[in-house]
Amino acid sequence: MKCIHPKHKDQAVQKSMRIQDELKRLRKESDSHVKLLLLGTGDAGKSTFLKQLKLIHNDGFSVKEIHQFRVVLQDNLIMSIQKILSCENVKVSKGLQDSKDAVLDAETALTCVEDIINLWKEESIKQAFEHRHELEIEIPSTADYFFTHARRIADENFLPTPDDIFRAKIKTTGVSEVNFKIEEMDLSIIDVGGQRSERRKWIHCFDDVTTVIFLAALDEYNLRLEEDHDTNRFEESLRLFREMSDSVFLKKTSWILFLNKCDIFKDKIEKYPLSDYFPDCKAPTSFDQSLEFIKNKYDKQFNGPNYMSTLHAH
Repeated sequence: MKCIHPKHKDQAVQKSMRIQDELKRLRKESDSHVKLLLLGTGDAGKSTFLKQLKLIHNDGFSVKEIHQFRVVLQDNLIMSIQKILSCENVKVSKGLQDSKDAVLDAETALTCVEDIINLWKEESIKQAFEHRHELEIEIPSTADYFFTHARRIADENFLPTPDDIFRAKIKTTGVSEVNFKIEEMDLSIIDVGGQRSERRKWIHCFDDVTTVIFLAALDEYNLRLEEDHDTNRFEESLRLFREMSDSVFLKKTSWILFLNKCDIFKDKIEKYPLSDYFPDCKAPTSFDQSLEFIKNKYDKQFNGPNYMSTLHAH
C-alpha cells in the first residue's frame, strides 16, 4: 500500500522533470539502463532529492516507511530543541525555566510538547535557531518546521505527510541504491553519505556509472562543516567537486551540477549578501546574479572531460 497526495508533488516534480530531461539528452540512444551517482557534501540535500524522485516515480512511500519516518521526525523534534536549550549562550525568561527543565529531562516530545510550543514562542529561542551556526548548535535547517508543527508531530497517532518526510533528517551512512522506471529508461540511483568519514566508501560505487549528479547547497556559503567547525562548507564542496570531477574512475562519466536549496538561498542573501563573504563580489546582487556567481565558482573547479550541465529549481 502506498500513500501519496498530489498537492505535495509540485516541488518534487520540478526537480524530477529537469533531471529526467537532462538524462534523456545525455544518455546514448542504445542505452536502456542509466546508473546515476549522487555526490556532494553532508547536508547538500542528496537524500531529500532521492525521496522526491521516489515520490514521483515509485508512487510515494509505503505504510512501513511512513511509520519509520514518524519516529525520525519525533526524534528530530526533541533533539533539536534540546540542543538549543543546552547551548550555554541561550537563555530563557524566568517564566519558562520549568519548561526548559522539562524538555531537557524528556526522552520523547510526547511528554513535553506544550513546553516545546511555549519555548518556540520565546524570542531567544528563535534567535538561537537563526544564529545556530555561529553558536555551533548542530541541528537541521528544517528544525523551525518541527517546532512550528510540534503538536502534530508529537501526537502518538501522527502520520507524516510527504512534506514532513522531505524535512526529516537522517544522516546517510553507507551506500543505498534505488531503482526507478522512467518511461523506457531503467534508472539506478546510488546515494552515499556526504560526511568525510563516509567518502572512503565512494570508490566502490564508481563502476559503470553513467552520470554523476553533484548536489551543492546554495545556502552554505557562510556555514561550517558539522564534522569540522574550522572548514567552510562552500569551500569544502568546491574542493570535493574539483577532486571528484578529476577522478580517473569517472573520466567517462557525464556530469550534472544541481544547485540545491534555491528557496533558502533567495531569502538568505537578503540578510547575508554574498558581497559580505567574497572579495570578488563587489556589491549586493540580485538572486539571479548571486546564482550565477556561485555557478561560476563551480564551473572554474570542473576538471572532467565530459559535458557538464548546471540545473537548479526554484
